[in-house]
Amino acid sequence: MASTVPSQDRYAASKRSVALPAIPELYNKDFLDVLIPGLPEDIVTVNVPTARNPMMEALKVTSYQTYTTNGARAYSSTNSATLDAFSTISRYTLHSDMVHYLEASWKEDPVLTLHIIWNLRSIHDGKGEKEAFYRAFGWLYDNHPRTAIFNLRFLVEPVCRSKKGVFPHGYWKDLLNILALATVDEFKSYNSQFLHSPRASFTYRCKKKTVKVGTPESRIAAAQAFNDKVKTEARAARQSKQAENHERLVNKLLDPKYRALYIAVSRLFAEQLVKDIKILDAIDGLATDVSPMKLLKQMSLAGKWAPTPDCSHDRVTNIATAIVELIYSSQACGPFPAALNSNDLPAQERAHILRSFYQRWILTKLRSKLSCPEPLMSSNRWKEIKYSRVPSKCMQTNTPHFFKHDPAGFKAYLTSVKMNKRSISGATLMPHELAGQILTLHNGAKKVGEELASVQLGVVESQWKTLVDRLRESGALENSIAICDVSGSMGNLQRISQGKGKTVRPILAAVSLSLVLVHLAKPPFNAGFITFSEHPKFHTVDTTRPLAQQLHSMTYADWGMNTNLQAVFLKLLLPLAVKNNIKQEDMIKRLFIFSDMQFDSCQRGVPDADGWTTNYDCIEKAYAEAGYAVPQIVYWNLAGSRKTVEVLGDRKGVAMMNGFSPAMLKVFMGEEEDRRTEDAMEWENITEGGESVTVVEKVEDEKAFNPVNVMKKALLKRSFEGLTVLD
Repeated sequence: MASTVPSQDRYAASKRSVALPAIPELYNKDFLDVLIPGLPEDIVTVNVPTARNPMMEALKVTSYQTYTTNGARAYSSTNSATLDAFSTISRYTLHSDMVHYLEASWKEDPVLTLHIIWNLRSIHDGKGEKEAFYRAFGWLYDNHPRTAIFNLRFLVEPVCRSKKGVFPHGYWKDLLNILALATVDEFKSYNSQFLHSPRASFTYRCKKKTVKVGTPESRIAAAQAFNDKVKTEARAARQSKQAENHERLVNKLLDPKYRALYIAVSRLFAEQLVKDIKILDAIDGLATDVSPMKLLKQMSLAGKWAPTPDCSHDRVTNIATAIVELIYSSQACGPFPAALNSNDLPAQERAHILRSFYQRWILTKLRSKLSCPEPLMSSNRWKEIKYSRVPSKCMQTNTPHFFKHDPAGFKAYLTSVKMNKRSISGATLMPHELAGQILTLHNGAKKVGEELASVQLGVVESQWKTLVDRLRESGALENSIAICDVSGSMGNLQRISQGKGKTVRPILAAVSLSLVLVHLAKPPFNAGFITFSEHPKFHTVDTTRPLAQQLHSMTYADWGMNTNLQAVFLKLLLPLAVKNNIKQEDMIKRLFIFSDMQFDSCQRGVPDADGWTTNYDCIEKAYAEAGYAVPQIVYWNLAGSRKTVEVLGDRKGVAMMNGFSPAMLKVFMGEEEDRRTEDAMEWENITEGGESVTVVEKVEDEKAFNPVNVMKKALLKRSFEGLTVLD
């Protein structure tokens, strides 16, 4: 490997300081214990059990009684702090509310709370809420820094198992985003300026009637002078910003907590990049007749997401310098430029040499082997892009560019995908994203052009198929159908838009998740789903038709202003069962209700002993009177923020979910059995006579279908087992 040293002119041209202050702990694998010491081993923390009284507990429950916006009786809490946090925190949760939920949850169960935070991020086993996770992690970092920093590796280590392989909860860029947010103090920000850099609004050219003054030469000179002034001011502002960023970084590194976070991110990247470079060297050493695929599959995506020198993350953290310093100290890659052996080398010059080596011999090599599309796009080498290696989001965003610059190659690729000869990424997308894109294309095909719209629709259809196929690997949904809220508060598919930023129209999420459930349900329960507003109706779905046609048929659904959940059960399902003498074993076992949860008030039923009858109580009572057991109900909240809940956390026959990720459906697909509970517990007892007697003690049925146990099933998956509470 040849090594080049950048010219001195390049150093002179760069005014930004890329050197780091001395960080001796950077090279110490025990940096966390040095910077944030744990409790001494001889100090034992004792959890004092909270005093409880049945009467006081009953009184406390009455304080949770409230009403939905439509006047239905409900509760403001599930009476479980962990369940409140699990079923409430979302992309819409304000910082103050998030702090409230996490603090209460941590007090109740620190381990489950840590799992709740990681479940927020998990793409494959959780809700996939990236920015909500960052804010929750910020709370963890502020209050339990050892725990936060120690568990960072579980964002990028492959722990989520499927038939296609093993995947991480997040991606390598998460580490950089977390470090940058800690650097610029935006963990608490709902709309982070770092993550969403402000952009100038669109400007439009218009013809202005101007009077030309002076000669052409004088006007050119005036324009040039103006441009020079703007450039000078921009350069001064840029240099001032760079100096401000560097000063902030130096001050931040004085804080042991931040320094530990900085080192953790640096070491994770450095260690993985060294491993990947060694794999790359092994590939280069293979004989020409030996396939490199086995080795290629061992490579991570650290090279793709590692910070590029002088780009967004590096500009505020200089993290590229720390990473390459670690690589250099390991001497695992090389040879490095001989100039680095000089003891008189200025820190700034040394940093530039290392960063140049890092860019040329590490990032460029890895990204080339990983077939990253971005370098090829930026260098106008569109026909060299391997479309089957393009990630889901990149494909979704850049389809128009692929079609514009390589129409023949891209259309040939899509044809191969339809014939199942090639693959397309789509498993990490949300259903509402694909559904929204289809509706937008359907309504605006003339604006983008019929041919491009057709190509984009083909991409979305293929990505939808990939998403559903990946979910099917976890099994099927047994005896289940969806109930989709199409009331006025949810929105209207006929006037849908994908919204801006974090905003997701509830109706779009409800319909798309209902369609996903139809595709995953075992026959004959894949025939459709129930819609409800004022009058419930069974909406048939032909899963063999394109997604666009399935969505188009939904635009003619019965949209109304009411949210009459009771009608689904008491005017549709139960009367049909009674009329047709349906046996209990032939009743639908489980119903998924996708809604904003603001149901209409109960129209029947006798109040409970405490005088508080919810919609669920009315439904359960009506089924019992008819001689049936009420189906299991999964309340899936799609509202911006949870205002009410239907039941308390220990109510049997009910589960609670929220968010937009279909990955949470895996909880109900028998993907994993809860290995942590047993129906009975055996233990040995010694009698007074010295005889050994085996005692079988029946334990409480922890597997009962209720909100708390379903939450635990989601949070205690194997992929979350490594998470550890340290402080």
